[in-house]
Amino acid sequence: MKDKFKKIDNVKLLTLLNHILEHRLFKPVAISIIVTFILINSLTVAYKIASSYRESVEMKNKLTPIKINISESGFDMDEEQVIDYQVKSGDTLLRILLDLGVVESDVLAILNEMTKVYNPKSISNKDIITINHKIKVGYSRKNEGSDDNIDREVIINSLSIFPSVEKQITISRDSNGAYKAKETILKITKSISRYSGTLNNGLYVDGVRSGISPTAMMNMINLYSYDVDFQRDVKDGDKFEILVESFYTEGGKKVRDGDILFSSLVLQKRPIDIYLHMIDGRKEYFDSKGNSTRKSLLRTPINGARVSSSFGMRRHPVLGYSKMHKGIDFAAASGTPILAAGSGTITYYSPKGGYGNFVQIKHTPEYSTAYGHASRFVKKLKVGSKVKQGDVVAYVGSTGRSTGPHLHFELMFKGQAVNPSKVKATSGLRLAGKALKGFEEVKNRIDKYRKNIPNQFKAQ
Repeated sequence: MKDKFKKIDNVKLLTLLNHILEHRLFKPVAISIIVTFILINSLTVAYKIASSYRESVEMKNKLTPIKINISESGFDMDEEQVIDYQVKSGDTLLRILLDLGVVESDVLAILNEMTKVYNPKSISNKDIITINHKIKVGYSRKNEGSDDNIDREVIINSLSIFPSVEKQITISRDSNGAYKAKETILKITKSISRYSGTLNNGLYVDGVRSGISPTAMMNMINLYSYDVDFQRDVKDGDKFEILVESFYTEGGKKVRDGDILFSSLVLQKRPIDIYLHMIDGRKEYFDSKGNSTRKSLLRTPINGARVSSSFGMRRHPVLGYSKMHKGIDFAAASGTPILAAGSGTITYYSPKGGYGNFVQIKHTPEYSTAYGHASRFVKKLKVGSKVKQGDVVAYVGSTGRSTGPHLHFELMFKGQAVNPSKVKATSGLRLAGKALKGFEEVKNRIDKYRKNIPNQFKAQ
C-alpha cells in the first residue's frame, strides 16, 4: 500500500483535483474521479494525500487556497474565486449566474436587490462583471445499502458592474446570507499613455499584447481605414506609435482608454501621422498638414476581415467558369456588421438573385456602392433611408450564390463597376488661415507629449 502512494504521486493527484476546482469542472466524470479515489483507497489515505498536497501548494503560493475537510463520514472542499466575465451578445445577468451554478433563490435575491440601484437588463455586450464567489463540494458516505451523497454549491460573495467610468454597482453578501446593493461614484483620474513599437504579428495583436485596450486598437485601425489596406499594406517590421488618454481609479486600476490624441504608422518607411483636433466644437482627425483623415469613401467597409477575392477576371467558385468579378470579397464571420462606405441614400434593400440579400447606396450623382450576400438587414432601414459613413447597413452572411460567409463589395462610377482599391477618395476638410494656425498649436503640444512621455510598449 505504501509503495502506491509516494509523496510525488500524491501531490500530482491533488494538483489534478485543484485543476478540477479551479476550472469549475464539476461534471459527472470529474466527480467520479474524486469519489472513486476515496471509495477505493479509504479516507485515511485521502487525508494523508491531502496533507502532502497542502505542503506543496503552500510552498508555491497562497493566493487561492482550497480548503479540504475530511471526516469519517465524508469530506467537503471549498475555494474562493474571482473572475472578470465579459458580457456576450444575448447574455443576461440571470443566465450568467445560473450558468455559473448559483441556485435560483440566490440569483433572484441578487437581481431584486440590484434593481434598487441599477436595472440588470442594462448590461450590454463587452461589459465586464467582476464576480467573487465560493465553490463548495461535499461528499458524504451513507449507511450500507444507501447511495452516497455529493453536493455542489456556488455562493456569490460579491458582484460588481461598471455602468460608466465613474460609477460602480456592487452587490455584497452579508454574514446572514442576505444581499445588499450599493452604488459608488468613483474618483477617476486621466493620464496620457504612449506606446511605440515594431509590428511582428499585425497591428491589432501587437497593440493589445503591449497593453493597449482592444477598443483603442480598433479605433486606431478605423482611423486608417480610409487610406490603408491592412491585408496588403502592413508588413512585419513596420512601426507604430499611439498617444491615448487612459482613465484610472484611485486604486490605480485602469478603467478604460479614451480618445486617441495621436497615432502613426510607418509602412515601408512611409509615415502616416494622425492628430486629434477640435474644430467647430467637434472632434476631428487630421494629417500633419491639416487635411481631414475622413474621406468620401471607406476602402474597407467591414472590420476584422480579409480579402478573399479581388476585382477582375476569375474562375467563379460556384459556376465553374471564368467570369468578371466586379467587386472585392471580404471573408468574415457570419453576423459581422457591414458598414456604409460613405454617406448617402439607400436605393436597393432586398434580395437580388445571385447577390442574395443586397444593399445599394447612392453617395453622389456619380458614385454608388453595393453590398451582397448579407445574412440579414437592419430593421429600421429601407429604400430611401439616409445613412452616414460607418453606419451598420446589414450583416455578413452567405445568401445567394455563395460558398461561405463573406461580403461582396462593389463600387460603381457612373453606373459602371470599378476597382474599389484603385479609387482615391478625396479628403472632406482642409484647414486654412486661423483654423490651420490653431491646429499647428495643438500639433506642437502633442509632439511635446510624444517626446516627454515614456514608452509603455512591451515587446513580445
